[in-house]
Amino acid sequence: MKRLVWLLLLISIVCTSANAATVKTTRWRPAFIGIDQASGSIDGSDASVAYALRIDLHAPGIRFYTAPRQGSLNTVASTTSQFLKKYGLQAAINANFFAPCCNAAPEEKTVLGLAVSDGNTVSAPDGTPGQNASLLIDQKNHASIAETTDTTDISNVFNAVTGSGIIVEDGLNVGGDTPYGDGADPNPRTSVGLSQDGRYLYVVVIDGRQPGYSVGTTSTETADIMLAFGAYTAIHLDGGGSTDLVEDNGRGGVTIVNKPSGGAERYDANQLGIRALPLPPFGH
Repeated sequence: MKRLVWLLLLISIVCTSANAATVKTTRWRPAFIGIDQASGSIDGSDASVAYALRIDLHAPGIRFYTAPRQGSLNTVASTTSQFLKKYGLQAAINANFFAPCCNAAPEEKTVLGLAVSDGNTVSAPDGTPGQNASLLIDQKNHASIAETTDTTDISNVFNAVTGSGIIVEDGLNVGGDTPYGDGADPNPRTSVGLSQDGRYLYVVVIDGRQPGYSVGTTSTETADIMLAFGAYTAIHLDGGGSTDLVEDNGRGGVTIVNKPSGGAERYDANQLGIRALPLPPFGH
């Protein structure tokens, strides 16, 4: 059923972006209480397909999860589906870059950049360029995006994930200023962003490396997509074969929303997951 909903969303694409005429997005539709879903595309011979969630940070029941510290390094790898099922979540994406990459096994990983899980620091910020653009969420779901360093005050941060660079800043596309993560070439992308008033968190994955379906996006194109969905500020997370969005299918299983470029989900070091309440039964 979830796959059918996403297909209907993709078929019903309507143009909503004023600042990037080639970007098309569907209308938002509810998936869970506080979580709406949409899809988008960049048309043309090199089409790119995106899937998005809009999380209302004020909605009842919304809670975030990231991978806790485990093992002798930082975390133990899992697929995003495994992460969602383990913690009883409704949606999840891949998050930080990591090393080593990329064995299909639950091996110990070093997380690159800041990572915080339920108030515990999993990986400390060090300000390394290309791994210091962070999404910071406090215990009351107030969220912000910032470049973090070893002097950043994270005492009030309850959950945090980090990516390669800021691609939207103050409502402007600055993706061309982000060379990290092979930003000049089309690739699968995972990005997160915030609305101008800070109420909504946007979670977006863009499929790539699959000619005839979706080739991926550059950093500039990713920023255009984030702006089209409504982000006022946004960052890249890990992309490529890690790009992954999954949802609870309501029957005890998991729907992989996008099409991971490697043909299967990668074992990643960190994820960002969302717990949410189910929608009321139809007609109630």
